[in-house]
Amino acid sequence: MNLINLLQSLLKWRPKKKAPMPSSRVHQTVAEQEPIHQAPQSSQNQPVAPASQDETTPLATMPAQPRRSTVTIHYLDNHRVPLRPTMTLTGEVGTVLDLPWLKFAGYYLAAITNLKQQFPEENTTIWLFYKPQLAAPVMVLHQNLEGGLLIKPQFLSGALNESYQANPLEGGANFVHHTSANQTGHFTTKTQFVHFKYDPLNLKYHDAPEQPFIELLASTDTYQQPSEEALTAARLPKHAIWKIYSRATAPSGKQWFNLGSFWITPTRYQLHANNPKGSDDPYQVPEFTYHYTIVETTPLNLSASLNNSTVTFWQAPYDHPTTYRVTPNTRVIVKQVVVLDNQSRWCQLKTGQWLMEGLLTFN
Repeated sequence: MNLINLLQSLLKWRPKKKAPMPSSRVHQTVAEQEPIHQAPQSSQNQPVAPASQDETTPLATMPAQPRRSTVTIHYLDNHRVPLRPTMTLTGEVGTVLDLPWLKFAGYYLAAITNLKQQFPEENTTIWLFYKPQLAAPVMVLHQNLEGGLLIKPQFLSGALNESYQANPLEGGANFVHHTSANQTGHFTTKTQFVHFKYDPLNLKYHDAPEQPFIELLASTDTYQQPSEEALTAARLPKHAIWKIYSRATAPSGKQWFNLGSFWITPTRYQLHANNPKGSDDPYQVPEFTYHYTIVETTPLNLSASLNNSTVTFWQAPYDHPTTYRVTPNTRVIVKQVVVLDNQSRWCQLKTGQWLMEGLLTFN
């Protein structure tokens, strides 16, 4: 191998060194890196460094939730007794509080404690107080058998729907002849009347005897009431026969008979199960007008038949009687039945006439 080939072989496997860059190129590279160490230049696109280390970058926050509060409502009577269970309302603070204005039968709203119109900042309680509503009074009348007042009327008062009880006069319970059906009840918006009627004779009243027809064996006086002081001008003749509708017994044992339009207390008489003279005998009627009180009225629209062939009709109970002879079992229409304070029962016909209930048979 000649010298030239040897040199070429050596040069071929020797690693090549990079040629150093020109100094002008190095200076150019350094110059390009210098802005990193220089103070920031004034430019709109460059960020501004914080003026102080105390200032921090603002953070994103969630919106605040509305505050809520609770209002407890009590509905109480004047004795602080609940009229209903407690009510609880919940709402946003500051919003309108729609308070339920409840009504209770027999009460009115009298006072409110701690009233609020909006839901407050803190939970709170409201009290509504109700008082009983006063009702119309109950007037209690104490009367004799003629309807006259024994004392001034008494008045009972109370709350609406509250119960009441009227009582007879002290010591007079044994002399009460009649008491109206509303002796006990409830106060309402309308005035009510309770009647106590007293019998100073302390009579015991009974139904008609088993033998309801009486034959008078002597001329007999008549009375408007079972009392010696109620004597009338009419006298019944001897052997007159009348039907008995009720009777009364005095403490002495004296007997009084109710003949429908008056009372008698005969000393000589005979009772019969049936009319011994038959149904064709004229019906005898005393000539006087009786002052009475209706204690019960029953509206009807029923058909009935007349029991007798001789019937006395009246323009009103005990007023202007007229006796007629009619066909037996004549049919009539009854509009109403009334009970008077002497316990007699009267029927008003469709024609407007009146007659004793005992003269009719409802069938």
